[in-house]
Amino acid sequence: MNKHIIFLCIAIFFFSIKDVIAQKLSATKKIAAKGHKAYDEGDWDNALKWYLKADSLEPQDPFISYAIGMSYGQKKEYYKALNFFSAAKKKGNLSPELDYHYGKALHQNHKFDEAIVAFESYKLKLHNTDRRIAEINRLIENCQNGAQLIKNPMEVTITNLGANINTKYADFCPAINADESMMVFTSRRDNSTGGQLDPQDNQYFEDIYYTKKTNGVWQLAESVGKEINTNSHDACVGLSADGQEMIVYKTFSAENGDLYLSDLIGQSWSEPKDLGPNINSKNWEPAASLSADGKTLFFSSNRPGGFGGTDIYMSKKNDKGEFGVAILMGTEVNTPFDENSPFIHPDGKTLYFSSNGHKSIGGFDIFAATVDLKTGELTSRTENLGYPINTAHDDVFFVWSADSKRAYFSSIREDGYGEKDIYMLERKNKEAALVVYKGKVLDCDNKTPLYSKIEVTDNTTGELVGVYHTNTATGEYIIVLPAEVNYGIQVDVETPGYLFYSKNIDISNLKNYEEVKDTICIKNATVGSKIVLRNVFFDVNKATLRKESAVELNKLYEILVHDPKMKIQIGGHTDSDATEEYNLKLSDARAHAVRDFLFNKGIASERVEWKGYGEGKPAVPNDTPNNKQLNRRTEIEIIAD
Repeated sequence: MNKHIIFLCIAIFFFSIKDVIAQKLSATKKIAAKGHKAYDEGDWDNALKWYLKADSLEPQDPFISYAIGMSYGQKKEYYKALNFFSAAKKKGNLSPELDYHYGKALHQNHKFDEAIVAFESYKLKLHNTDRRIAEINRLIENCQNGAQLIKNPMEVTITNLGANINTKYADFCPAINADESMMVFTSRRDNSTGGQLDPQDNQYFEDIYYTKKTNGVWQLAESVGKEINTNSHDACVGLSADGQEMIVYKTFSAENGDLYLSDLIGQSWSEPKDLGPNINSKNWEPAASLSADGKTLFFSSNRPGGFGGTDIYMSKKNDKGEFGVAILMGTEVNTPFDENSPFIHPDGKTLYFSSNGHKSIGGFDIFAATVDLKTGELTSRTENLGYPINTAHDDVFFVWSADSKRAYFSSIREDGYGEKDIYMLERKNKEAALVVYKGKVLDCDNKTPLYSKIEVTDNTTGELVGVYHTNTATGEYIIVLPAEVNYGIQVDVETPGYLFYSKNIDISNLKNYEEVKDTICIKNATVGSKIVLRNVFFDVNKATLRKESAVELNKLYEILVHDPKMKIQIGGHTDSDATEEYNLKLSDARAHAVRDFLFNKGIASERVEWKGYGEGKPAVPNDTPNNKQLNRRTEIEIIAD
C-alpha cells in the first residue's frame, strides 16, 4: 500500500511539473506572438519588449533568440543583434537565413574574417542561379576591404556630439558655415512639426534643427520653425559658406523629393524656392553642396542616364544667377551602386561624397577626390578616407570645417544615442590653405548694421570671384578666399548716400589657414569724408599704375558718374623711407596718375584735385613693415557735393 502511495505521489508530481511547463510554454508562446505582431507592423521597440520577456521565460528557445537578433538588426543595433544571433546558432536554430543575418551582424561589428565564413556558409545554401549570390559576394568583398583598412587606422579622434544635438531618434546631415559658428541638421525626433510617422518606414517625418557654438560648445538644438518645417519631409542638405543660404530637401510624394533654396533674412529663413528644372527632375534629388563662391552646385540624383542608383552631378550658375544643365560626374566618382551626399570643401578643390560602391567597408563609406571646378574633371584618384572614419555602417553627410581640422558626419556607432547620430572628427596635422574673412559692416557714426553688397575680384585677372551680402539684421558677413590669388574686396552699402570700402588681401603664396576679422565702418558721402583706395597699386618707386588697380578705379569712376556734383581730392601718401623731398615728389606723381585715369575716362578735370603729402600725414606710426604698408596709400576726400 505504501508503494502505491509513493508511485501515486511521483505521478502527481510528474504531471504537475509537466502541466507547469505546458502553461509556461503556452504563456511564452502568447508573449512571443505579441512580439511577432509588433515586428510585422514595423514596431521594433515593442517587438523587442515582448521577445525579451519571452526569452526570460524560455532562455533556451533558439527561435526567440533569432527574433531578438532580427529586431535589433532592424534598429541597426548590430552590436546587440550579434549576441542573439550567436546564441540562436548555439541553441540549434537551423533557419536557412540565419547565416546571412549572423554574417551581417559580424560584418557590422568588424569581425570581418568570421563574417566571411558565415557568408560563405550561406552561399552554399543558395542555388548557383540565385540573384542573392551577387549581394553575398559584394558583402564578402566589403569584409576583405575592411580587413585591409583596419590594419592601418587613420590618426583621428571621433567624438559623439552629445545630447544637445543627438537623440534616440535619427539625427543626421550636419551642415556648417565657414567659421563653424552655426550648424544646421536634420532629425526624425518625435516633436516634428506634423508629429506623424512616415508609413514608409514607421519613423517620424524629417524636420530641420539648428544650433550655435558658444565658447566652443554646441548649444541645445532648436527647430528652425514652421516657415521651413512642414508636415512632410524637410531636410537641410547643405549650407552656404556664409550661412546665408540653406539647401532644403522636400518631398510631396513617396516617389520623389526635390531640392530648394532658402535665404536667411535677418534671423528668419525665407520660404524655400525650387532650384529649377536643371536640378530637379521627376526622380529623386536627395542631397547637394554649394561651392564657397556660390557658383557651382554638386548634387545627387537617380534620374535616368546615370551609372546606376544615385549618381553625383555638377551644375554651374549662369549670368542670370540660375543653375545650368546638370553634368554627370565620371566613373572616378560614380559607380553602378549609389553615390550620395556630396560636399565641396571651401578650398574649392576637394570633393567628398558617400558611396556603397568603390572599395567600401560596407554600407556607405566616405570618399574624396580633387576636382577642377571650371571643368568638373577630377585631378586625383578617388580615395577611401579609411578607418575609423569609415565603418561597416553607413557613414554619410560628411562636411569639413574651413581649416580642414574638424569634420562632421552622420554614422551609426556603439556609443550612439539612437538610430543615427552626428559625430565630430578631429585631426592635428593638416590644414587648408585659405582665408576666412569675416566681420560686420557698420555705420561709422551710429554703429548700426548696414546691409551691404561685397564684391570680391581677382586683382590679377580682373575676374569677378563672387558677390556676397551681409545679413540684413546684423550686418555680419563671412567670405572664404582660397589661396593663390590676390583679392580686391569692395563693400557697397545698399542704402544710397554712403561711400564704399575697399580692402586688399593678397594670398598668392599662402600655405596655411588664416582667419581675418574686419569690422568695417562706412561713412556717409558728405563733404570731408575720406576713403582709402586699398586696391590701387603702383610699380616700385614709380607712379605707374598697375593693371590690378583698374577694378577699384572704375568703381570710383562710377561713383563720380552717379553723383555729377561731387568733387574730390586725391591724396598720395608714402612711408618715411627715403628723403622727404623724394616722398613728396613720388606721392604727388601717384595722385596725379589716379587723376589722369579718371580724366581719361571722361571725368571733368575741375572735379578732381590731387596733392602729394609724402610722409607728412601717416595713418599709423612708421615703426613696422606692416605699418609702413598702411601709410603707403592713395586716399580720396570729398571736397564738394
